[in-house]
Parts: sequence; C-alpha cells; structure tokens
Amino acid sequence: MRRQAVLTALPEGDGIVPEQGNNFAVQLLGANEERLAQLALHLVESVTQEFGLPPIPIQHQWPVSVVDVVRQFLVHVASDDVAGIRVHGSVFETLGIEASRGGLDMDVLAATIRHAVSLVQSQTHRAVLADRDEVDKEAVLELLQRVLLAGEAVVDAARHGYEIAELASEGDGELARQLAAELMSRGARAPELAQRLGWKPDGLVCAMIASPVSGAAIAGAVPGTPAYFSRTADVVIAIPLPREYLATSIRSRLEGIQCVVGPAVPLDEFCDSLALAQRVSDRDELPAHRPVFVDDELLALTCTSDPMAVEALRRKHFVGLDQLAPDVRAMLVETLHAWLRHWGHRPAIAADLHVHPQTVSGRLHRLRDLLADDLEDPTTRSELLVLLTAEGAA
Repeated sequence: MRRQAVLTALPEGDGIVPEQGNNFAVQLLGANEERLAQLALHLVESVTQEFGLPPIPIQHQWPVSVVDVVRQFLVHVASDDVAGIRVHGSVFETLGIEASRGGLDMDVLAATIRHAVSLVQSQTHRAVLADRDEVDKEAVLELLQRVLLAGEAVVDAARHGYEIAELASEGDGELARQLAAELMSRGARAPELAQRLGWKPDGLVCAMIASPVSGAAIAGAVPGTPAYFSRTADVVIAIPLPREYLATSIRSRLEGIQCVVGPAVPLDEFCDSLALAQRVSDRDELPAHRPVFVDDELLALTCTSDPMAVEALRRKHFVGLDQLAPDVRAMLVETLHAWLRHWGHRPAIAADLHVHPQTVSGRLHRLRDLLADDLEDPTTRSELLVLLTAEGAA
C-alpha cells in the first residue's frame, strides 16, 4: 500500500500560501494548519529518532516553533525565494541562535536540518504521485531540487545565527541591537541608548564590518559594550571610543582578527564611518587574520573617489606609458612611484627597487621623455602620486 502523503495539494486562500510564485509549487505546497502540524510532527519524530535526541512536543517553542519553521520553509520554496531564507532576522537565523544558547552542536543541527529537508522532499514527491495524474516532469524535478537548495539556505541561516549567538547574548543584547539600528538609521534615540549601554555621552564611535565569528572575537577584545547589527553575510559592530582617540588606538586589541574598522566619529556620523568601512570591505583581497583600518587607507580612498577624474589624469600623463609593452610599463611605473615616494633620492630608490642607482637614472631619463609634463613641477608630482595611488588601489 502506498504511504499516505502528509503534504498534499490544497485549494488556495489558505492563509499561508504565498501570493506569488510558481502556481504548481504554490498549489502543491500549500497546506492548512492541521496538515502543517501533522507534517511538523512527522519531521520532529523522525529527527529525534534518527539522532537519538530527547522527544520534543510539537507545541514546544524551543529552539523556535517547529510549525512556524516548516511553514516559512514551505512558503519560501513555493514562492521560489530561496535567497530570502538567509535574510537577517529570519526564523531560521533564530533557530541557530537558540540552538547555540541551548548547547546543541552546530554540526548536529545542520545534520538534523538536512534530514528534515530530505523528508520534506520525499513528502513532496509522494504528494505529486498521489494527487496528480499527469504532471510536468521537468517542473517536478525543479521543485524537488529547489527543496534541497532551500534546505542548504536554512543551514546557512542557522549557522549565521549560531555564530552571532555570542553577540546576541542575554542582558544588554537587545539594547545593543537597538542602539546599532538607531545608529545605522541616524535615529534620534542613539545618544540615549548609548548612555544606557554605558557609553560616554561625549565619546566617539567607529563602525566595524566583520564575519559573525570575528564579531564575537571583537566583542571580547575591545573595551566597553559594543552595539551590533547582524546582516545576511556579516555583522556591523559599533565600538565606543574616547573623544580624543583614533580608531587605530585599538589596533593591538584586534591583532589576529579579520575585520574592517572605520574612522572614529561622533554618534550622528556613524553612517559615514560605516560607508567608508564598506568601501574598503568591498575591495578584493583583503588580508586575512588582521584588521584593516580606514584611517590607513584614506589616501587610496580619496584618490579613487572620482573615477572620471582618475581617467582624465591617466589620459593627461600616461598616454606614452600606456603604449608600451605591459612588462616595460610596469617597470617604469614602479620606478616612478618609488621616485615620488623617496622625493627623487636615487640611492633610496635603488635600494627600494633592488637595482643599481645608474639603472634608476636610465629609467628616469626614459620617463622624462614619455611623460608630457615636467617631473620637477609640484602639481605634476601631486597628480602623478594621485594617479599611481588610484592605479594601485584599483
């Protein structure tokens, strides 16, 4: 006898069926509360038996409502919104946070999620066989594949929650989240919340961007209580600093932690610190296992702030250089950059480039022929330094 499918096709208008999405998936995965609870109970029983976990009543709300998790999962599958599962604040992220607080190992949690998703996929397949005489095989395969993709998205969201659990700790955790949200929206309550969190009323704040794991390490390394805002792929952390301090004053505390640290600014300018940190964070090949400070990157940020001006400078100065073979151009550009950094001091340039001073002289003669303007002109030197800094940061 064919096993009865818990998941069945039901009429629309049930309340949990999404308004948009593939009609086939919406009709197939739509379920009323009675059948939804039945499916959730089936998943819980199977998971607890498979992994030897204590029985959990279906009404139990830890780590989150099982029925709500199943409901939201089916809605995301039916509406073809797998990416939405990973959005910050989702029930799936909460699942990870509460599992961490409860001491459930993340690898075990991931295994239970994948087991439950496999059961949902099986139930979906049974529903197809039970309720459809003729179906589009490609649509069925796409739907079954989507269930698995959605399951991996749940694992990702739960892992993100698991990793930010230390930041989302009890006590001041909710206040810290409220303050970060106010700072990011330039909210008027930021000064009040900052004082309640123990920040000095005349202090500064700097924005930091880090992974959830690094965020937890930062919280344990810096003075004071940080505020944080969890995003889908990372966390934004707000760190209080005394008014007379630069963000680089906490460099030694962040040794070995990968993050990007914005400049220290007044509370109402937090978004500006975050915007600069984001620009640095968006660059390729950030160094691993150490912080990057915007205060160390200000020249590069300034030189790359206007791409049109940079391109105009390139056309003005590098027309001749750009016609050379790439290796020759690179060698001359490196020499020009060293010449600018060392104020034309040939022995220092030679030592920097590991060549003989006479070689430096020969390269500089060629550069003077290729560059349209006088290298001794202060404006020309300034423009070349801006151009080379922008080229190096690109």
